Amino acid sequence: MVVHGILAVDATPDDPTVYTVDEYEPQRFDAVLVQEERVVGLRTDPAGASVIPLDKGNRVDGDPDEVLTGPEIPDSFYGGARSGFGDVTDVPHVAEHLEAIDRERY
Repeated sequence: MVVHGILAVDATPDDPTVYTVDEYEPQRFDAVLVQEERVVGLRTDPAGASVIPLDKGNRVDGDPDEVLTGPEIPDSFYGGARSGFGDVTDVPHVAEHLEAIDRERY
C-alpha cells in the first residue's frame, strides 16, 4: 500500500476503483491517476473523466500489474501523476511513452 496524503493506494486484481467519502458505491474506471491534489478517473466507453479532490478520496484499488509510477505517466497525459493504475494498451500515448523510457534505459 502506498499512501499519498490521506489517500491509500492498494493493488488488487480488479479494474481501478476509487472509494470516496461522499459515494456509497465505489467508482470503477479504466485508468486512475493520483495527482498532487486530485484523483482523475478515466473511462473509455463512454469516453470521459471524473475529477475527485484528494481530500474526498478514501482509497484507490487496482491491478498490481497495471501500476504506473510518476515518471511512467507523461505530463501531457492529463497533467501527469504521482502514480496510477491502468492498462496502457488502451492508451497509445502512454504506451509510446513507456517504450521511449525502455529505449533510454538500454
